[in-house]
Amino acid sequence: MKKLTKHLLVAGVVLSFGCFAPKILAEQTTVPVQVLGVNDFHGALSTTGSYYYPGGKISGAGGAALLSSKLNQMQANFVANHPTGQTLRVSAGDMVGASPANSGLLQDEPTIKAFNAMNFTVGTIGNHEFDEGLAEFNRILLGQAPSADSNFLDIVKSYPREASKMDLVIANLVNKSDGKIPFGWHPYTVKTLTDANGNSVKVGFIGVVTTEIPDLVLRKNWQDYQFLDEAETIAKYEKELRENQKVNAIVVLAHVPSVQSGETTTGAVADMLAKLATIDPNHTVDVVFAGHNHVYTNGVNGKTRVMQSTSQGKGVAEITGEIDVATQDFVKVPDGQVVPVTKENLTPDEKVAVIVADADNRIADERNKVIGAVDADTMVTREVNDNVQRESPLGNLITDGQRAMAKEAGYDVDFAMTNNGGIRADLLLGKDGMVTWGAAQAVQPFGNILQVVEMTGAQIKEVLEQQYDDEKYFLQISGLSYTFTENPTGDANQKYVVESMTKEDGNPITPEGKYKVVINDFLFGGGDGFKGFTNTKLLGAIDPDTETFVNYIQKSSAKGKMAVPALGRKLLYQERVAKVGEIQGHDHLSAFTHQNVTVKDVVVTAVENSSRFYVQDLHPDGDITTSDGMSVYFKNHNVKVGDQLELKGTVAEVFGAGYAEKEQTDLTITQLQATQVMKVGTAQVPAPVILGVDRKVPSQHIENDGFVNFDPNDDALDFWESLEGMLVAVNNAKILGPQKNGELFVLPGESTDTLNHSGGLLLDEDFNPQIIALSTGDRKLRAKAKDTIEGQVAGPVTYSYSMYKVYLPKNSVKIKDGKLAREKTTIKASKDKLTIASYNIENFSANKESTSDEKVQRIAQSFVNDLNAPDIITLLEMQDNNGPIDDGNTDATQSAKRLIEAIEKEGGPSYQYVDVAPENNQDGGAPGANIRVGFLYNPKRVDYNKSEAIGKGNELFKDTRKSLAGYFTFKDQKLLLIGNHLNSKRGDQPLYGSHQPASFASAMKREQLAQTIATYVDKAVKSDPSLKVVMTGDFNDFEFSKTLTILEGNQLVNLVKTYPAEDRYSYFYLGNSETLDHILVSKDLAKNAVFDMIHINAMFMQEDGRASDHDPVMVQLTFKKQKPGAGEKDKDKGDSTDNQDKKNNNGKLPKKLKKDLPAAGTKIMGSLVIIGVVLIGAAIIIRIYNTKKAK
Repeated sequence: MKKLTKHLLVAGVVLSFGCFAPKILAEQTTVPVQVLGVNDFHGALSTTGSYYYPGGKISGAGGAALLSSKLNQMQANFVANHPTGQTLRVSAGDMVGASPANSGLLQDEPTIKAFNAMNFTVGTIGNHEFDEGLAEFNRILLGQAPSADSNFLDIVKSYPREASKMDLVIANLVNKSDGKIPFGWHPYTVKTLTDANGNSVKVGFIGVVTTEIPDLVLRKNWQDYQFLDEAETIAKYEKELRENQKVNAIVVLAHVPSVQSGETTTGAVADMLAKLATIDPNHTVDVVFAGHNHVYTNGVNGKTRVMQSTSQGKGVAEITGEIDVATQDFVKVPDGQVVPVTKENLTPDEKVAVIVADADNRIADERNKVIGAVDADTMVTREVNDNVQRESPLGNLITDGQRAMAKEAGYDVDFAMTNNGGIRADLLLGKDGMVTWGAAQAVQPFGNILQVVEMTGAQIKEVLEQQYDDEKYFLQISGLSYTFTENPTGDANQKYVVESMTKEDGNPITPEGKYKVVINDFLFGGGDGFKGFTNTKLLGAIDPDTETFVNYIQKSSAKGKMAVPALGRKLLYQERVAKVGEIQGHDHLSAFTHQNVTVKDVVVTAVENSSRFYVQDLHPDGDITTSDGMSVYFKNHNVKVGDQLELKGTVAEVFGAGYAEKEQTDLTITQLQATQVMKVGTAQVPAPVILGVDRKVPSQHIENDGFVNFDPNDDALDFWESLEGMLVAVNNAKILGPQKNGELFVLPGESTDTLNHSGGLLLDEDFNPQIIALSTGDRKLRAKAKDTIEGQVAGPVTYSYSMYKVYLPKNSVKIKDGKLAREKTTIKASKDKLTIASYNIENFSANKESTSDEKVQRIAQSFVNDLNAPDIITLLEMQDNNGPIDDGNTDATQSAKRLIEAIEKEGGPSYQYVDVAPENNQDGGAPGANIRVGFLYNPKRVDYNKSEAIGKGNELFKDTRKSLAGYFTFKDQKLLLIGNHLNSKRGDQPLYGSHQPASFASAMKREQLAQTIATYVDKAVKSDPSLKVVMTGDFNDFEFSKTLTILEGNQLVNLVKTYPAEDRYSYFYLGNSETLDHILVSKDLAKNAVFDMIHINAMFMQEDGRASDHDPVMVQLTFKKQKPGAGEKDKDKGDSTDNQDKKNNNGKLPKKLKKDLPAAGTKIMGSLVIIGVVLIGAAIIIRIYNTKKAK
């Protein structure tokens, strides 16, 4: 065809095409027209797969080069039969996005080139054009190079791109800001077709996209747009075309789902057409090319042909018809057919094949890149375990990944299912279990689109049973397990039926329940005979299976080698009678998992809620290493403590309550999913095992052999497993710290462990596994360190939130007050001595909704009354003015003012404040709060000179508070104060979790940050050897850690290490009194330093006066007398009192450090470096706030 003319319309574009062929007829009243359409191509340049049509499938369909040849072949056949015929090629959306590597890694620009080579004329958008934002899609349409600062691969930046030659039409998408269609796109276009005899006809093309985009796409990529009703929009522009442009032959490109139903169609397109007919009964929409759900469609709804070509270039939808020159309309509903794209009678188009080959070559290096590692030797096999269950390790790994990545994409999915035939190879591993991109791609080569659908429990049961229709095709599953049994009817066409289905959390799958499931588009179309998937509700789509598998391996390997999932999600029903001890066994995982059992002679020992209770064997096996108790799940039970029961059900390993990542971090609970609960009488509840008397929790190891040996006498985790579900008791428990979330951490009254002066247990390097967690269920229970529980408390052992705990009946705990009092420092102000404190004030802001007046008053009182108004205070977790409100503001002026005024009100000095404000949401902490390190200083005691941020622009400090270095002068001594708040322990494996020994990934970053800070100190000291260094802050690490060792180096002393061990802590966590807050000083300063840890928060509840979760730490420093310089005056630096109470060896008072340290050279006008460091933050602006009230 040759372009002849171009006409600009008010709302669209008119293009005229002509075809010069030999004249066949002198006069002709109609022009034969062929329109060839594809939809949901998804960048499938070389993807092949199964093409499904009513009644069958064809394998090996697809590939861009073959698609091009098929389009050319179909056009040639049409012209052969209609010599004056005119052909157009169209796309109904999702041309790109969710694409295989040879298109996706190159930002789908090869697909643009391929569509140009295939002469596509008109197209619309689908939901996947939104994947990276419409601006990026428009860039590739225009053939523009990416910006210089883009994060694209170099292979993208160097790609020989070209602009799309296809007109893009989209009518029902407008900007919220101005109501206009974005990027200058048009709602429709008109193609004028002129045959060899000069006869001209016009065809109008209107584009619409599903209004369900907000449910399918990341919010940030659609929030600026409005999606108009499809039918109303078509009616508006169809009328404009008909009345203003005299166009009556109208084709709609609708990225809206359709479903074949006999000779007609159902689904959203059918609903759209029905509404259109109601709005305008005279509409002349002749054809709809549909898309989105990848399903073969060829039917007629009223006067409109509806077509869909499946997906990924595996088929072509063709309509043919005659347009009357006089009426400018089709003389009748066009004919239609959907034709598969296969190698039969086709040679790949060489031009397109070159484009594809070039793309393959450009991504070759990316294919060989290592993407992760699996904890296996040479491979993860796709071989299934037997001829009945047909479950494979690789199938479980793949579906686990699909479920996990769907959640990452924002879909709260319950399950994932994939067809076994889609797993094309074993996952081959390199050295140390390494996985390359190419190895992963070979496993899932088809690039099938993964779709999220809604299914009822009844539909899930249906598709699971369809596996056994002819026992030819099977599913791999994730998130659920099920038992099946031989069909009692003896139906030869369905040998097995599903007996029960259970969610991963232990809850049953009910027939009427609604669940979100990830499946591929192959299954969605009823592939492999799984017709139960065809009636499901489509909720959205994520990346293709290839990319999803790759991304899952990459993400999961970031924390270490991936574990290969165990088998056992499908279990043939084989009921047996079993004792509780047999079920529990000598392991953390029951050998009876997924088996159906009958359990007799058990008594109810505790009831947790209406669905869960605990039982214990009335005739135990006598083996203390196997538990005689067990958790039972049975919805709406009515059992009571003391009921004797007989139970039937399925044994499961379930996760208790926990954090979002519990499936990757936590141990499981052995539980009976009961199908039948029969009360057979009542019985005496067994006496509990008294912890600390009958059995003692191991105190040396949490788990020292990685679960290789089950040793309850040596490993705490094995000890608790041997009691899981059993009644245990604690006598006169010693409470180690404050109640939080209804939990108490205790030691038995009989314990001989040495406690600190507050009644707590000091952290050591084995983390004190002997600590017992009690779940009281009472968040209002008032308890603190040194309190005790009167008498005995008892309950079953369970597991939640990454640790074992004893579940206590409500209102069973009575607290005896231990009379622990909050401390005050005995460091007194002295004219010639400098006092510096470090205090994490826990998310402090000027926002009264998040920081109460009571908290502000308590912190102010602690500065004035408990710390005696230090000269300088390092503040940690100072938030911006409005706290957790995320409005882009990072200024903390008002937050500081609120604190300073409160201190003044308590009689304290008029402090000034300095910080370096972070960039918004770049320094960690609560979103929008922008916590940072700041300094309060008393201008009557010290002069402030300047500040700077350590780590600004350093990638290592990303999402981490940057350290603040402040320069002060005291008594003519120059001081450098650096405040630190290092990255938290978030992301570390839990102490009592499923990975043993637990690894602490966060430590490596702290160590790297420490080295950066230490280097800063070294450079400062090298520049000025007289410089003295003091380092303060919340280091989120312990005194014996490598982090603190790096910071000490050869120049500094950590004063915490010199403090009496029996009083050494600033924080309470999981029963341990531990130190996260430190002060380090130069060795010559350490000689005369007086250091104190003031215990006013960590061991107390808010009801006891707690204002933060950290205790403050403090030091008083003595310097040699310096002579004032010329023109300088010696400021009066406050109280002339020089009395100093020293802490003695019992830890009651500050202890003067006595460590024999080498003296450093002393020089007149020497400098002091005080480093108080908080590592999290992107500091940009230095501010000093003087908030003294105006008079």
